[in-house]
Amino acid sequence: MGATLFSSCRIGTCEIKNRIVMTAANLGWCRDGFVTEEVIDFYRERAKGRAGLVIAGAAGVDPTRVNQAGMMQICRDFFIPPMKKLTDAVHQEGGRIFLQLMHAGAYARREEHGGTLAVAPSSYYCRFTRETAEALSQKEIAEIVIYFKEAAVRAKTAGFDGIELMGSAGYLIAEFLSKATNRRNDKYGGDVRGRSLFLLEILRAVREAAGNEYPVMVRLSGSDFIPGGNSYQEFLEIGRLIEEQADAIDVTGGWHESGVPQITGNVPRGMYLYLAKAMKDTVSIPVIGCNRLDAETAASAVEQGFCDMAGMLRGLIADPFLPGKKEKGKSEAIRPCLACNQGCLEPIFSGGRAGCVVNPYAGKEGSLFRGRESHKSILVIGAGVSGMAYASLAALHNKVTLWEKEFRYGGIGRALAKVPGKETVGEYLDYLFSLCLDRGVEIQWGREGTGREIRKLLETGAVDKVVIASGSARKEPDCEMAGNVSVYSAEDCMMEKVLPGRKIVITDAGFQAVETALYLAKTLKNGEREQEFLERYVPKHQEFAENVMKWDLPSITLLTSAQKAGSGLGKSVRFMMLEEIERNGVKVITEARIRRMEPGQIIYCREGEEHVLPADMIVAGDGRQRNDGLLSELSEFAGQVEIIGDARKPGRIAGAVRDAFAAAMIKGG
Repeated sequence: MGATLFSSCRIGTCEIKNRIVMTAANLGWCRDGFVTEEVIDFYRERAKGRAGLVIAGAAGVDPTRVNQAGMMQICRDFFIPPMKKLTDAVHQEGGRIFLQLMHAGAYARREEHGGTLAVAPSSYYCRFTRETAEALSQKEIAEIVIYFKEAAVRAKTAGFDGIELMGSAGYLIAEFLSKATNRRNDKYGGDVRGRSLFLLEILRAVREAAGNEYPVMVRLSGSDFIPGGNSYQEFLEIGRLIEEQADAIDVTGGWHESGVPQITGNVPRGMYLYLAKAMKDTVSIPVIGCNRLDAETAASAVEQGFCDMAGMLRGLIADPFLPGKKEKGKSEAIRPCLACNQGCLEPIFSGGRAGCVVNPYAGKEGSLFRGRESHKSILVIGAGVSGMAYASLAALHNKVTLWEKEFRYGGIGRALAKVPGKETVGEYLDYLFSLCLDRGVEIQWGREGTGREIRKLLETGAVDKVVIASGSARKEPDCEMAGNVSVYSAEDCMMEKVLPGRKIVITDAGFQAVETALYLAKTLKNGEREQEFLERYVPKHQEFAENVMKWDLPSITLLTSAQKAGSGLGKSVRFMMLEEIERNGVKVITEARIRRMEPGQIIYCREGEEHVLPADMIVAGDGRQRNDGLLSELSEFAGQVEIIGDARKPGRIAGAVRDAFAAAMIKGG
C-alpha cells in the first residue's frame, strides 16, 4: 500500500506527522511587519486542528522595500522575538511550521511600500499592479540574495522548522525564472539555466548560512499562464536544476495576473495536480500538490501518487479542524470552503485583512465568545443560510425551533448552488442543515409563521425570542408597465419555476444578474435533452417537435444603467465571470435607462436615443428587497424579535453569516 494522507513523511530532516500542508498567505494582520497575537492564535488553531505542516508568511526579506499593508516581515533582527512566540505556539500543539520568504518584485505596489518603486529583473509594466518596475543591477541582485540568506538565519533562530522560498505567482523569483519578464542579456537572463541563477544563488547562500541540514523548499508555478511565460517544460527543467539544493518543491498553478483561473469556483478540484505529478515523476525530492483541494481530493491525490503532500489554504481557513475531522472519518462535519475569495483573498488584494465568509471565527481565534442568550426558547423563521447559521449557533445554549414554509432547506441559496462554479454553496447548505440536526434544532416544515400566531407564542411565553430569517421580498420594476408583462426573479429561473424564453433580458448587470445570465447561458442548450428523449422513445416525432419548439440557442442580454457590469463581484472573480458570459454569447448593454416594459419588448434610452429590445422573458437581476413586514407586525415585541440576513438587507452569503453570528454570539467568556 502506498502513502496515505495521514501517514508521516519528511522534508529534509523535518519529520511531519501527516501530509496535509497549510500553504502560505499574507493575512494582513501584522502591525509594522510584526507578528501579532491574532497571527499566533490563527496558526495555533490550525496546528491544534492537526495540519501536519503550517507555512506562515509570506514574510518580506528586503529592508529597503517594506510592505506596510499588514504583511509579515523578517528583514531585521527585531522581528525575531514575536516570531519565536509563533513557532512555540505551533510546536506546543504538536505541529511543524515553516516560514515562507518572499520578495514582491514588480508586484510591490508603491502605495503599500512607502512610495518605493518596484523592482524586477527587467523594466516592465506590470498588469497586476498597473505600475512600471525598474530593472535591478547586478549589485542590487547580490544584495537581495544576501537579504534572503539573512532572513533564513533569522527564521532558524526564531524556531521555524524550515523555510519556503516564494518562487511562484509572479513575485521576484518567479519574474527571474520567467522568459516573459526576464529579458536580461547578462548571466541572470537567457535560457532556463541563466534565468534560474538568481534562485540557485539564493539556495546556495541559504545553505551556506543556515546549514545543509536546515530544510528548504521552493514554491514554483507549474506554468506561468501569461503571454510569453514559462510552460510546464521550463517548470520541469527548473525542478531538475534546483533538485540538489532543495528539500521539496511546492507546486501551484500560474501567476496572479494570469487569465487562466487559478482558485475560483469554476476551477475543478485538483485541476493542477497534473503539474505536481509531472514534477514528482521528474525529481527525487518530495512534491506538494496544491490548488482547489478539499479533504477528499487531497486524500485521493496522495494515495494515487499525484503528490507526496497535499497543500490547501482556504479549506483550512474555513475549517481549522478539517484534518482531524477527516482523520476521524467525519468528513460531513467539515465546514466547506465556498471558493468565493470574498472574505480571504479579495481583502488582501485591496490592502485589507483576511477573514472568511463561512467561518466568522477566522482572525478571532484568541477571543472568547458566548451565546447572547442561554436557556431560552427561540423560534427561527426561515431555513436559508442566515436562519440555519443562526439556529446552529443558538442551539449550543438554547432550545431552538426552526419554521420553514417550504419542505426543503436552503432558500435562495438552493438557486445559487445551480450556477456553474457555485456548487459549493449546496455543500455549505448541507453542512448547516446537518449541524442544526446534530445540535438538536427542531425543524418544522410547511410553517411560514404569521404575525398572529407568533404574537400568541410571545404573549403566552411559549417562546422567549423570535429571529426572522425569512429571506428577501420581490421588488417591482421601477419603470412603466404596459399591458400584461410578467417579470421573473433569478430564483424563478434557477429553480425552474418558469419555462425559459428564447429572447431573455435581465434588467441589471450586478453580481446576481451575472450569475443568473451564466446559469441560463450554460444550462439552456439547443434542445439536447428533449431531442435525446424523443430519439429514444418516439423518434418519428423528432422533426415535427423541432419545427414546433424551435430549439435554437437563447439570446440573453444584460440591460443596466451602470457604467460597467459585474458590480459586487471581487477582483479575482469578476474578470472570469464576465469572460464566461461573453464566451457564452451574453450581450451586455450599459448606461441604459429602461422607460417601459411591454409584452414582447423593452423600451430603453441610451445616449439620448430610444431603443426597442425584443424580450419574450424578462428577469429582474436586482429584483429583491428587504422583507420586514413580519417585523412590523410584531413591533410591540421589539426587544424579543430580531431580523437577519436577506430579510433585513438582501445581499451575499457573507452578510447572511455575519448577521447570524452577530445575533447569536457575543464576545466575552
